[in-house]
Amino acid sequence: MGAATVGKKTFAAIAAAGWLAGVAFFTAEAARAEAPEEFDFVQTATSGSFRDGILTLEGIGKTTVFFGERPNRDVGEIPYDEFVKSWGAAAKESFADNPPNASLVTHDGGQAGIAILELSEPELAGNAIRYHVKLLAGGLPEKIGPASLFIDPGLLAAALFKLHQYKQNPH
Repeated sequence: MGAATVGKKTFAAIAAAGWLAGVAFFTAEAARAEAPEEFDFVQTATSGSFRDGILTLEGIGKTTVFFGERPNRDVGEIPYDEFVKSWGAAAKESFADNPPNASLVTHDGGQAGIAILELSEPELAGNAIRYHVKLLAGGLPEKIGPASLFIDPGLLAAALFKLHQYKQNPH
C-alpha cells in the first residue's frame, strides 16, 4: 500500500509538472505570436554627399528593402514615398519620436568606410533622399560613392509591411 501511495504522489507530481510545462510552452508561443514585428531597412545609392549635418543619397531607385527579425523573417520593399510619409506616423514608437540608428557603408575606390548615424527628418527629392544626421561613430567624406544604408529595426516597419501587403493583395 505504501508503494501505491508513493506511485500516486509521483504520478500527481509528474502530471502537475507536465501541465505547468504545457502552460509555459503555450504562453511562450502566444507571446511570440503577439510580439510586434520589427524590420531592418536597407537603402542603396549610387552616390551621395554629406554637408552641414545633412546626408544626401542619390540614385536611390524606387523602394526601400526591409527584412524581418526572427521568428517571422518577412521580407519586402516599400516605395520611398510611403517610407518618408510614415516616418512620423502615429505609431506606438515612431521614428520621429525615437530616431533610428543606421550604419552607412560607403565604397569609394575599392575602400569601404563605415559611419554610424542617427537619422531624422527624411526628405525625398526626385531620385534622392536626404536625412538630418547625428554622427555617432566613424566619419563621412563630403562626396560619397556607392553606398548602402542599414537602418535599425522599428515597430513602424511592421505597419508599413502590413500596409504594403494589403496594397499588393487587398482581399
